[in-house]
Amino acid sequence: MNKLKQIGLTALAGTLASMTVAQAGAVSVNGTAEMSWVSLPEHQVTGNPFGQKKNITFSGNGEFSNGWTYGITHVMNDTFTGQSSSSMNINMGGILTLAYDSGTGGYGANARDNVVPTAWEEVDYGFTTGITDVGAVSKAKGVVNISLVAPGSGSAISFSYASRMGAGAVGDGGTSGDATSNGHSGMDLSIDLWNINTKYFDLRTGAAAEKVTHLTNCSNNENNVENKVSSCGGQKGDAYAATIYQTIGIGPLSAGFQASYKDPGTSGGIENNQSWVAGVALTIGNYISVSCGRGYDEYYYSDNYIPEQNQPEGRDHEDAGGSERIHASFRGCSMAGNYGPLALKYVRNDVDNQGGGHASGRDDRGEEHQEINLSMAF
Repeated sequence: MNKLKQIGLTALAGTLASMTVAQAGAVSVNGTAEMSWVSLPEHQVTGNPFGQKKNITFSGNGEFSNGWTYGITHVMNDTFTGQSSSSMNINMGGILTLAYDSGTGGYGANARDNVVPTAWEEVDYGFTTGITDVGAVSKAKGVVNISLVAPGSGSAISFSYASRMGAGAVGDGGTSGDATSNGHSGMDLSIDLWNINTKYFDLRTGAAAEKVTHLTNCSNNENNVENKVSSCGGQKGDAYAATIYQTIGIGPLSAGFQASYKDPGTSGGIENNQSWVAGVALTIGNYISVSCGRGYDEYYYSDNYIPEQNQPEGRDHEDAGGSERIHASFRGCSMAGNYGPLALKYVRNDVDNQGGGHASGRDDRGEEHQEINLSMAF
C-alpha cells in the first residue's frame, strides 16, 4: 500500500512539474521617458509649455508544450496611480489568436482607426476633437477578440465583442454593473484582404465596421408613437461606423488613404460624419523620416429629427428641421530622428472648424499645434 501511494505521489509530482515547464514564461519591464515642448496660437493660453510623460509596461510571455504561445501586458498610467490598460492573449499556432483586452485598443477596428503612414503623429494630433474614425468598441475596456491570420499574404479577419460599452476596468471576481451611457453592447468586424510587409515593398488593403447597440431608441421603442423622440432617450437607433483603407510602400516612400463613415444614431445634433485622411512618408536611411498629410471631416447636422411615420407629406427626412453641413479640415507634417533608444520628434498640425463648429479660434481663425518631443526608451 505504501509503495502504491509513493508511486502515485511521484506520478503526480511529475505531472505538476511537466505543467510548470510547459507554462513557464518570462516577465519584462519596458518604458519610455518623454519630454515635450508645445507651442499654441496667440489666442490660446499656453502657460508652461514643457511636459513630461512616464510610461512603464509589464509584459509576460511563454509557450505551452503543444507549441501555442501566450502573452500578457499591464500598463501603468502616466501618474503611477494605477493600471491604465491590460490585455492577455493565447496564440494558437501563429494563425488563430484569442485575446481579452481592457483598454490597450490593440485589436479589432481600433487597431485600424488610422493606418495612413506617418513619421510620428497623425494630422489630428494635439486637438480636442480629431478626425472621425472607427474603434469605439475595440478600444473599450472588457473586449473579447478573436483573430484569424493567413500565413504569407497577411490576409486576416478579426471580430471583437464588448458586453458593456463605457464600463471601467473590472477586477477578477467583479462586475462592471450596468454602464450603458455609451451604449449597451458593441461588436466590430475587421478584414485585411492582404497585408504584405517586405524589405522593399508593402501593401495593405482592408475594411472595418462596428455597431453599438442602445437598449432605448426610436427603432425598438413601441410606446408613444406620436412622439417617439421624447421616449427614446435621445437615440433614434443604434450607432454604426465603417472604414476602408489602402496603403502602399515602395522602398523609402510610403503613402496611404482612408475613408470613414459614422452614424451616432442620435435623434438630434449630428446625423452622421464622413471623413477621409491621406498622407505620404519618406524614410531616409535608418535614422530620419518625414511625413505630411491632409484630413477632411464633414459634419451633417439634423437638429430636429422627425420620425418617418410623422413626416409631413412630400417632405424627406434629410430636409427636416434645418439640416446643415460643416467641414473640418486638417493639415499637418511631422518628422523624427532616431539614434538607438533616443528619438527627437517634431509635429506641426492645424485645423479649421474643429469639431464641426463654425469658428475654431478667435476671429474665425483655426487652431494650431506645434510640438517638439524628446524620448528615451528603456
